[in-house]
Amino acid sequence: MGKARRDRTRRIRREPDARPREASKQETRDALIAAATAELAEKGLETASLDAICARAGFTRGAFYVHFRDRDDLVVAVVDRFLTKFFDAVIAANEAPEDLDRTVGQYVAMVASQSPVVRGTGGWRYHHTLAACARSPALRARYASLQQEAMSRVARAARAGQSAGKVRKDVPAQTIAEILVILTLGIGVMLELEIPFDLEGGARALKVLLRDRK
Repeated sequence: MGKARRDRTRRIRREPDARPREASKQETRDALIAAATAELAEKGLETASLDAICARAGFTRGAFYVHFRDRDDLVVAVVDRFLTKFFDAVIAANEAPEDLDRTVGQYVAMVASQSPVVRGTGGWRYHHTLAACARSPALRARYASLQQEAMSRVARAARAGQSAGKVRKDVPAQTIAEILVILTLGIGVMLELEIPFDLEGGARALKVLLRDRK
């Protein structure tokens, strides 16, 4: 058997094993993030220990350090996962003329239904994110980056609506995006404090304010 053929045979034999290993690594990472989410929410940022998180996930510290540099790196991953899921679920990403209206509608529907994407999962709530940001400069930077990314996505939707004559043009798309993202942060506080407010009425008024007036 020639060398090229032997090499090709080795690759064919090894390739089926690569994907299960990668899947296993991802499952381990996901389990550690899920365990950290629950442990941090229950015990708090200062009390939840790395040993407890690893035990909850069913892995050793050695497995932990394959995926994360330290405990703060894991907390960043927890918040990153939560916010990314939230943005992907809420913000329409097709850059179609109706995307801004659809984004507002999706957010309102999720808040009204008490969706975990909005209210938090595994006991993790908005105040946990803020407390984590106050404690970790790295997390604060990542959180700010994610919010900026959300503003950029909403701004693209606003521009598409403006180009189609569905969204008012006298306010810059970026400003519209900033206002809407800031509104979601304010709504998060209202939900945390359980202050009643007219979510659906506010959404209807917001759509009127955003509508292009030809």
